Amino acid sequence: MLKLYQAEWCPYCARVRSKMTDLELTYININVPRSKADRKELMEVSGQTGVPTLVTDDGKIIADDDDAIIAYLEEHYGKK
Repeated sequence: MLKLYQAEWCPYCARVRSKMTDLELTYININVPRSKADRKELMEVSGQTGVPTLVTDDGKIIADDDDAIIAYLEEHYGKK
């Protein structure tokens, strides 16, 4: 299942959440702390602390780049 590391206050995360909603995707939403120093789980998973970060079904990590995440979602899950 897709996992999205994100923050409610982040406008880039909002873009990704909106795209995932538009595509009617089921995913695990993981809210990260505001402080980058407290984002230990995200650091362990992706090696960085930026959001949004998507972990795909096959373990691919797309980190801290909303445009790249949206392009991936459209390519793999876009309506045909």
